[in-house]
Amino acid sequence: MSIFKKASALLLSSAIALSLAGCSSNIAGPDIRYGAEIDGVKVPAGIFISKQFDAYYDALNYTDPNEEAAETSAEISVETTAEETAETTAVLDKVIEGKAIEEWVNDEATKSMQKYVAVEKKFDELGLSFTDEEMEAAKAYIDSVWEYYGASYEEIGVGKNSQLLIYLNTIKKSNIFNYYYGEGGEKAATEEEIRTYLEENKARINFIEMTLKDGEGNLMKSDAKADEMTRAEEYVERIKGGEDFNAVLKEYNEFRKQLEAAAAENTEEAAAEEEPEVNDNTRVIVKSSIVPSKSVSEKVFDGTMNIGDIAIVEDSNGEALYIVQKLDLFADENYYNDNAAEVRVTLKNDEFEAEVESWTANQTVVRNEAAYKKYSIKKFMEEE
Repeated sequence: MSIFKKASALLLSSAIALSLAGCSSNIAGPDIRYGAEIDGVKVPAGIFISKQFDAYYDALNYTDPNEEAAETSAEISVETTAEETAETTAVLDKVIEGKAIEEWVNDEATKSMQKYVAVEKKFDELGLSFTDEEMEAAKAYIDSVWEYYGASYEEIGVGKNSQLLIYLNTIKKSNIFNYYYGEGGEKAATEEEIRTYLEENKARINFIEMTLKDGEGNLMKSDAKADEMTRAEEYVERIKGGEDFNAVLKEYNEFRKQLEAAAAENTEEAAAEEEPEVNDNTRVIVKSSIVPSKSVSEKVFDGTMNIGDIAIVEDSNGEALYIVQKLDLFADENYYNDNAAEVRVTLKNDEFEAEVESWTANQTVVRNEAAYKKYSIKKFMEEE
């Protein structure tokens, strides 16, 4: 991935933006300072090129769903001029959804410009705005980014001002989302929906990891393994009987420490530096978590465990037993508030994207053919 691509991703993931305009001009010939005029708004050429760039990388990674194994386009090589020529030809010959790659890229860039204009107009329509502090913070941030990546942008024709417009537009879009789908918004997910989503995809647990290796680190034989299972069952009964989970965890840690110390003494091995003892393994895990173990996650999320339930889980590799207790996810009173905003986006982002798409349906779009002809996607190949 080129340094420009990295910079683009960094800019578009940021949270504050500044609105400034600017791009190159061509006084002697056709006006190529804008890419298209959409609902009366002339979108700067720098924005058009940046949207081309995004579409270009989408094109390189595009896989035809009708092909079992589509070839990846253009493995970049700089060994010989001949190889570079072959590379360029391979990319330019690519067909996506029945279109030549340059046509596809330009069409996608046009759609992106349409969304850009739709967001600008909706932001104004809703009476939204930025504070002076946000604008100043944006200026400082963009200046710092441009210090490192500005030359790469400029080499393909994207000026600082045009990228700042895109940056601002991204934040405007986020603010529009919050207007409709944020807390208190007319289309926001309900608290019940958010809590349900969290409970289905995250869980708070405490656990004891009981290794199935002896003090020397060797896998236990069947009898020793059976003894550990018995020990685990006894621990579970004690916890169910009212003993503190973390007290039992501490007891096991002490048992394990003594076992390993005895083994080291018997083999005359030098004692290893002790790791800090952990006497509370409470944590929140996600549905796909492999920590503390994939087997633990599968058990916690299989629908059989309720809050307070305890289970013994053997790791799939046979190297450990886990005593797992499922706890109340919302035991931390701040947990809901700390996660609600992220879940609102997860639950409603597809709906919002469809809404933005609908704003472009009746737009008047006039492409600046001179700009489309001037700004070829070959410039991106040169930047690899």
